[in-house]
Amino acid sequence: MGTRSRSVKETGFLWVEEGEPHQGVIAEVAPLRPVYRTYSYSVPSSIEDAVSIGRHVEIPMGKRGRETTGFVVGLDKRTWDGTLRPIKSVVNEPCSLSPELVELGRNIAEHYASPLGLTLKAMMPTAVREGRGLRVVRYARLAQSLESIQSDGSRLTTQRKALLDALACQDDAVNVSVLLSAAGVSDAVLRGAIKQGWVEIEERKEFRETQEDPVDRIEPVFELSDEQASAIEHIRARIDSGQFSASLLFGVSGSGKTEVYVRAIRHALAQGKQAILLVPEIALTTQLVRRLAARFESVAVNHSGLTGVQRSRIWQQIEAGEKNVVIGTRSAVFAPCPNLGLICVDEEQEASYKNLQTPRFHVRDVAIMRAQKLGIPVVLGSATPSVEVWYRSEVHRDYDRITLPKRINGLPMPKVHLVDMKLETAELKRQVVLSRAMERLLGRTLDRDEQAIILMNRRGFASRSHCPACGLGVMCPNCQVGMVVHSTSNESICHYCRTRVPTPTHCNDPTCGAKLIRLGSGTQRIEEVLAELFPKARVRRVDSDTMKHRSHYESLVSDFESHEVDVLVGTQMIAKGLDFSNVSFVGVIGADALNLSSDFRAEERLFQLVTQVAGRAGRAGKAGEVVVQTTTPELRSLRCALTHDYESFVQEELKAREAVGFPPYGRLARLVLSHEREALVDSEASALAGRIQSMIASKGLAVDVLGPNACPLRRLQGKYRVDILLRTSHVSVLYKIMNHLSATHALRTKARSLVVDVDPVSLS
Repeated sequence: MGTRSRSVKETGFLWVEEGEPHQGVIAEVAPLRPVYRTYSYSVPSSIEDAVSIGRHVEIPMGKRGRETTGFVVGLDKRTWDGTLRPIKSVVNEPCSLSPELVELGRNIAEHYASPLGLTLKAMMPTAVREGRGLRVVRYARLAQSLESIQSDGSRLTTQRKALLDALACQDDAVNVSVLLSAAGVSDAVLRGAIKQGWVEIEERKEFRETQEDPVDRIEPVFELSDEQASAIEHIRARIDSGQFSASLLFGVSGSGKTEVYVRAIRHALAQGKQAILLVPEIALTTQLVRRLAARFESVAVNHSGLTGVQRSRIWQQIEAGEKNVVIGTRSAVFAPCPNLGLICVDEEQEASYKNLQTPRFHVRDVAIMRAQKLGIPVVLGSATPSVEVWYRSEVHRDYDRITLPKRINGLPMPKVHLVDMKLETAELKRQVVLSRAMERLLGRTLDRDEQAIILMNRRGFASRSHCPACGLGVMCPNCQVGMVVHSTSNESICHYCRTRVPTPTHCNDPTCGAKLIRLGSGTQRIEEVLAELFPKARVRRVDSDTMKHRSHYESLVSDFESHEVDVLVGTQMIAKGLDFSNVSFVGVIGADALNLSSDFRAEERLFQLVTQVAGRAGRAGKAGEVVVQTTTPELRSLRCALTHDYESFVQEELKAREAVGFPPYGRLARLVLSHEREALVDSEASALAGRIQSMIASKGLAVDVLGPNACPLRRLQGKYRVDILLRTSHVSVLYKIMNHLSATHALRTKARSLVVDVDPVSLS
């Protein structure tokens, strides 16, 4: 009888034909491609010992057997009666994902409806997968005993005997370079011994030995507050319990949360464990990382500024247990710690913890997943917690809340002044950049030789050029947004697609031609105004135009600490993560503009940003004052920020969220389609929404389909955008519908791109 081909759907194998039964190892492999399934391959006996779960392997795919790579996610030794394609090779054998990380990857892929292969790819840095920094090192060992070599009648020269004697003294293979040096012979002597069959060579991939820069250990001396001591004891008990727990460390700015992290990490290290401390952005937390690295003996700092070789080396050191504390940004949550005992997430509310590429995971939630799987505690720290985490700390059994209600040493919170710029303009009968209160308090600060921070969350000189006659502005040709004027280059720049054009002086409409005026302010304009009002002040602007490299920010922090700068003017880059003892004044300009968003999290973000930047003032004995300029003083977020009243804000916010079924009372998934042709993207979005609604109805699932709707930023980078929002009150239902859509290819579309974002942090 001839063979009968069976489909992949029937067998789960890549390629199966009936035939003689075979026995061997079958590997389940997730290819590093946008496919939502895994494939089975046979493991050749020649590489069987090297193939394990988490290994990066080379495989053939498709009818033509095109070479690609993937991760081994399962192994099974069994008999099969078909033909499987074999794994071709193991890529960079020393580097792999542990079975624990592979299982975490499965959970992430399921949670965020992303392909497993691409999820695992995101977990292991490219430099590690490519084996950067690895070199092939030769090792030699005796192929037969020294006695048998001497007894076979072979004539041994003095040099050959020295080589063999050196090898005979070793219990294991010896590095060839070390061997030749110890024996005092040349490589030619070794080649002769290999040719005679006396010596065999083994090749291993190893990292070059590197000399790390020494770090001065600095241990500050101070007494813990009662609240800090209580918080540390609480977390120590959680570590000792050997069970999962999530603790929200809710402490006002300056309350000493960092010291709680340090003492908790030390307790984990004392038990022989490793610890991970996650920070939102290394550039924004330069001081924190520097201070923490100086308080531990073996620290790995993981950030985007590392070279590929450094990344590979750090991965290997963590995996080998040579580094017991890992400090880093998003990717550090996947550090290959073999004995992890604690995870701390600083500033857990930060939106930068959300990965904006597939898989679109949130680091905080992945940290919680990992802690749950390992049965270890996770500490989530913030002065302004996310609404979701606050809610969990109130209603979930495994969550608790630790409160640090006061600044250390009893320092008072800064006094916040809210200035209504509508009244200011009416009273002065002109547009102003700095209110009278801000100008007065800033002047007093400089007179006392103290420092100040001014937040203006918009780069550039003016927000837009505007025609007073016809109302037209300078719009980006690729995005439906106004372009921002930058005076230093005399250009108008789109802050979404980076398009630049010379700033026009007159209206482009041929029927108008009126002279354009500039409206709004940016950091460049604030810098210019401060130079006019306070010519002796040393002002430094901090935004993505001036801080193009991490080293620029590190230099700025150093200059500000040494008081070579009096006033920092910048975007949200200066709103958090800074701790300067001489800062006594903070100003916030255009606070209402921070809230101009259709996103349901807009008020939350405004409260967090204003509260965080206000917390930079008065942290070391100097009384702090804050001026917030706004045209919407009635906003709930600003009213609560005025008195640093997070709890009142969050209770009102929870009521508003509950009324519309948004997080934390509901779970969301956002599908964003984009294409150059507006009609096509609209029709494809309607068709996709129809398929989703039909599937929900057929399965009887409680899911609301909101849309399709034009995105708030309708056109970006030359593409029109439409989104569909799925809302449900049960997370399990969301997983079910998203994974079913992925598995049945219902998400295929003619649109240029489709972004699947589960638990989105932004709806813009």
